[in-house]
Amino acid sequence: MTESEIQQSRAPDSALKRLDIFVGRWITEGHTWATSSSPALRITGTDTYEWLPGRFFLLHRADVQIGDEEIKTIEIIGYDALSQTYPMHYFDNQGNSGTYQASVRDGIWTFLGGSERSKVTFSDDGNTITASWEHSDNGLNWLPLMEVKLTKVEDFTAHPGYTAPANQDREIVHTHSGKSAKSSAAPLNGLNMYYEIHGTGRPLILLHGGVGASEMFGPILPKLAENTRVVTVHLQAHGRTEDIDRPLSFELMADDIAALIKFLGIGKADLLGYSLGAGVALQTAIRHPETIRKLVVISAPFSRDGWYPEVLEGMAHMGPEAAQSMKQTPLYQLYPDIEWEVLFTKLKDLLRQDYNWSRDVATIRAPIMLAFADADAVRTTHMAEFFALLGGGKQDAGLDDSLRPTAWLTILPGTTHYNLLSSPELASLVTRFLDAPMPDA
Repeated sequence: MTESEIQQSRAPDSALKRLDIFVGRWITEGHTWATSSSPALRITGTDTYEWLPGRFFLLHRADVQIGDEEIKTIEIIGYDALSQTYPMHYFDNQGNSGTYQASVRDGIWTFLGGSERSKVTFSDDGNTITASWEHSDNGLNWLPLMEVKLTKVEDFTAHPGYTAPANQDREIVHTHSGKSAKSSAAPLNGLNMYYEIHGTGRPLILLHGGVGASEMFGPILPKLAENTRVVTVHLQAHGRTEDIDRPLSFELMADDIAALIKFLGIGKADLLGYSLGAGVALQTAIRHPETIRKLVVISAPFSRDGWYPEVLEGMAHMGPEAAQSMKQTPLYQLYPDIEWEVLFTKLKDLLRQDYNWSRDVATIRAPIMLAFADADAVRTTHMAEFFALLGGGKQDAGLDDSLRPTAWLTILPGTTHYNLLSSPELASLVTRFLDAPMPDA
């Protein structure tokens, strides 16, 4: 038998099956222990374990934030039959690399490497991992290092043959922008929220308007994704996110977005919302300020009376009867599984509710860009009121620009509420706003 034939005949050691319990995507939370030279630091992020093809090696990706420091690690885990241990080789984004040895006895895993060791235990249902880490300078006296808890959010064993990279991106889709993107669904708050990831870089989440979904951003998506990791989301009952038994509300959908940010393990994100999605974006900044770096609000008011009366009249006529007209539209072909009558009924119930978020909007500390059309569905006087709530339009900025507000106001000429997202100028202005330095605290 040739060496090649021997390699082909090899089968994974049965002991590797013990690693199956790690396979999946996990939300990571914890803290380091304070020392004489360092305070205790919060740990947040994600860990992903998946088999490489052949199932000889388990790939572990960690993407965590420890205090203000971002740590990205790749680890390869195998099995050594001679020592009956699991060698673990890791590499991180700070140039560090090293090895650990893992062993398991009575369901408790022990990781040992250099000056660190950990006891790792699983809950009875296998959905929670608890790890207590220690370090030692001499191998004799061990001191607490950190406590970590991992909560499983997806079991990859439910998807046979799963070999996707980190962040649960298990499908490559051809998008409306003509570029490929990674897509998946996040299980959160009872939803399976569909999302796509385009490009790499600082995270930017796009929230679409009512009835449609991420295809709305097709004209501006390529520009936004040039140097940004753009996440396009399908809100409840829209696009490829199925409806669940709850009403549509700005607040509940904002909670979904905050949960998605946590699920993706991206810390703070930039958030851009259009029309209905802008209302969700505002509520996300109000209810979950810790998740937002910068906010872009496109063509939406802070109170219901900010819409022109004829727009409110049109909202009042939404309902199951109006949904019949969708059968003649491209959206009907694009998203055949949407329950259009249910969606239109829930949108009607949402849009007829009165609201005024002026007091809450004024408390938002994240930098905000307001963008409107010069012939928008939002009253022009309301645009000025909105800008004033954010400290704008109250004084001259001065020759040195030192007195300008942190908020930006953009009104694009020759556009309407319905074609604003097709404006190439919009993408350039948004990019300029997001790339601008953060204001001093």
